[in-house]
Amino acid sequence: MKRLALVFTSAVVAMLCMCAQNVSAQNAGCAKCSGQNVMLQTSNGDTTSLRVPEFDNGVYDAYAYLDEHVEYPQELEGQQAEGTCTVQFLVGADGAVSQVTVAHSSGYKEMDEEAVRVVKDFPNWKPAEINGKAVAMRTQIPVKFVYKAPKTDE
Repeated sequence: MKRLALVFTSAVVAMLCMCAQNVSAQNAGCAKCSGQNVMLQTSNGDTTSLRVPEFDNGVYDAYAYLDEHVEYPQELEGQQAEGTCTVQFLVGADGAVSQVTVAHSSGYKEMDEEAVRVVKDFPNWKPAEINGKAVAMRTQIPVKFVYKAPKTDE
């Protein structure tokens, strides 16, 4: 049963990625996207409703949280390094964030560690739902690091 749930979740995540990227899912006749909700229809005609995990009031709030809490690593200031780290994590059925890992490195250990630190500190998310029931689901978010020169007093 666990293996089936993993395969189902993987298929659903793949479908959600297609919807999020504005790929024409309705042409495939298998899914309809409406905001954060997706309706999937199986080959036997059953319909499954899926809502992906959501932070506060959506993706913009998640990025605002990151902007407010991510600190540029001091060790890299001399290099003026920039990069993006993609962090993967599990949003539990209770909304708690756990199992935080680097899915794609920025190329800088310090940036990756900072991205993981901030994502681990996320407050609870709205959990994913399948047919209205809260379920745990993996998700990921890019954390971008841009060097900003310190302001000097003139």
